[in-house]
Amino acid sequence: MDKPKGMADRIETWMRKIPGVRSYKEREHRRETDKKLREHLAFRLQEYRSQVKKVTLDLTDKGQMESLAKLDRFSSRLQQMADTIRYASYGYSGIFDLEKIREDELDRLYSFDLSLVDDLENIQKSIEEVGPAATPAVREKKIGEADTLVDSLERKFNQRKELLSQALAK
Repeated sequence: MDKPKGMADRIETWMRKIPGVRSYKEREHRRETDKKLREHLAFRLQEYRSQVKKVTLDLTDKGQMESLAKLDRFSSRLQQMADTIRYASYGYSGIFDLEKIREDELDRLYSFDLSLVDDLENIQKSIEEVGPAATPAVREKKIGEADTLVDSLERKFNQRKELLSQALAK
């Protein structure tokens, strides 16, 4: 698949990845779009948690106990991050009530949100490499990488809140 060439292409790509997402540029859909994004992120994290639970069961069935504690902690971490995103405060959503938000601020928000979706895909790739076919050393490494990616997602999500707050303050 070709990489998007400009901001408009990136936005279109992003909107296709998330069911029900409309546009921040349409004032009446801003809150709904923000909610749909957060629901999508949380849902995907829950899917990943289910994958991790399945891997945990597969490893248990095969007697491969080496990584179970780390997988359990990682599973809890995915749940915590999903809850953080799903139940994020609507307190900063005042930006979605503003009549005029600068185009560049909306473009930054779109770009930022697209990067969050991309981060989810990277987390999924790491999880896919954690299964019973992996050696314990590789599994430990991939769990660590996936956990680092969740850390990064959490930091980015917090930065998103700051970005929204800054736009509101202007």
